[in-house]
Amino acid sequence: AKVDGRGVIVGRPCIEWVKPDKFVYDQEKNGTFAFIRPNKEVIQPGSIETDGGSIPRLLWFQEDFSPWTYAPAYVIHDWMYEAHRRGVPAGIAPDGKPLFYTKEQADWVMAEVIKSQMEKPSIYETKKSAEQLRRIYWAVSKFGDTAWNEKAHPVDALLRAPVIGDALINLPLLPALSSLRAQITKVPRKPEQKGTTTPQP
Repeated sequence: AKVDGRGVIVGRPCIEWVKPDKFVYDQEKNGTFAFIRPNKEVIQPGSIETDGGSIPRLLWFQEDFSPWTYAPAYVIHDWMYEAHRRGVPAGIAPDGKPLFYTKEQADWVMAEVIKSQMEKPSIYETKKSAEQLRRIYWAVSKFGDTAWNEKAHPVDALLRAPVIGDALINLPLLPALSSLRAQITKVPRKPEQKGTTTPQP
């Protein structure tokens, strides 16, 4: 009841898979996502690595304990921690001034985002649960010190690294590789292109 749920979640975070167990929130592809706090401070995340909520796997089977149930809150929270580690502002005041936050404030903002999501079940299909909010807030406030104090996690290399297909396009060996691949890769015959009026096996 102490948490103000009148904040506004603007847009929806889009998370990008970059490699096994590596997920990135790319600010360039999320131009509108932000959280407007009840006090009108605005938090718009920069590009960060994220795993959603750092929920132990043993709890994933419990309802609403997946790492992505409260994705807006977890991305905002991850950004606030990363902004601290980078030494950059995490938010903007109503008058436009940059804002820095303590760990306690970052944890509380996460609770505000979750509460704001819970307060709009018709939009987010999230049930209201004071107990759920209390448990998540307790966990991050109790066990988040290590993450708060570790080194920054730059993501530029992850975001801008070419995939292998893009890299191979520029190699002079590509024609030879394509020829070799055509020789050793068996390609199935082209199927009949017209549909039929009877079910197919």
